[in-house]
Amino acid sequence: MTQQDIKSIFRPSLFWDAEEIDVLKHAGYVIARILDYGNEKDIKKLLEIYPKEEIIRIVKTRRGLLPKTGKYWAVKLNIPVREVACLRKYYQDKH
Repeated sequence: MTQQDIKSIFRPSLFWDAEEIDVLKHAGYVIARILDYGNEKDIKKLLEIYPKEEIIRIVKTRRGLLPKTGKYWAVKLNIPVREVACLRKYYQDKH
């Protein structure tokens, strides 16, 4: 899949700030952008392009996700909120 393909699959407004998008190199960027701002149709396409495990990895590790996105996908994908990087400041262990 080329950069043109990815931009034609999703709404152009989702990737207004990017010239070239490599599906593999920029997977984190693409997944995060769709999870934060995509609609139901975008999410369906995202799941066709990337394996669920990769999406879970991004939800767990991407600090730049919106907190509401992190919380929603943690619940939806059955990820403990303490494992979601963008929520760590909200759910820190108090030892």
